[in-house]
Amino acid sequence: MTLRKKWVNKRQANKKCTRCKKTYPRTEEYFYAKKHHSQKEGLKYNASCIACENKRCEEYKSKNREKQRLSDIKYKETEHGYFKELYNGVRKSEAGNQFKSYEEFFDCWKKQQEFYGLNCPYFPWIQMTRIKGKKRATPTNISKDRILSTMPYGPNNIMFISWKANNMKGDVTPYLAGRYLEFVNKNEYCRKVTEFELSTLDYKFEGRWTKDFNFIADLIEHSRESLELQNQFIEKFLRMIRTEPNQIPEDSEDTSHDN
Repeated sequence: MTLRKKWVNKRQANKKCTRCKKTYPRTEEYFYAKKHHSQKEGLKYNASCIACENKRCEEYKSKNREKQRLSDIKYKETEHGYFKELYNGVRKSEAGNQFKSYEEFFDCWKKQQEFYGLNCPYFPWIQMTRIKGKKRATPTNISKDRILSTMPYGPNNIMFISWKANNMKGDVTPYLAGRYLEFVNKNEYCRKVTEFELSTLDYKFEGRWTKDFNFIADLIEHSRESLELQNQFIEKFLRMIRTEPNQIPEDSEDTSHDN
């Protein structure tokens, strides 16, 4: 410990603003500052005071508002800017978010690209885009979608599909979609119309539609079976905790997977 006082250059105690010509104390209360490039623990203060600097920024924004808007659109149409905006939407979503980072979120898109490319998984003939700056939604734009609408966004519960498909899909659950397919198959008229549409799409897109349709149907059926097993387990667990300990059979067998 020393009794020597730190030397302060009195000439630098105050600073004159280059815009309003007023003199203020050379502190961060009156001037924006950043770390000095050569002085250890030193600060380099802005030439103009905070009030003048804020006023200058507002004037620049008002004069270059259109230029700034076009610059923002250009950035948001890049892959990084577009998916950053999608990820920010996931983070703020009331549905919940299980992603640990933006990198984990973006990795899901890269894995999907390996299988589908830029094609929409639901409508393979749609080449998905990243168009910004329009007054209305672009049907071909990439949008984030939860596979199960009852669960939060996460690595195992997200797909990137066209805005058109997402808007049409809404909050349809795998159970509801499965029931819908059952009704279509039972109705002879609906089944024949669907078969005709599928054959037309197959001819137009070289069999891609049937493969994707079968893949989605298998995914829906698997999800429905998983939900049924989960509901059976929950019901059994609730019966168990509501039962008196002396009433629980000693050799109770697990029948939740018999079906």
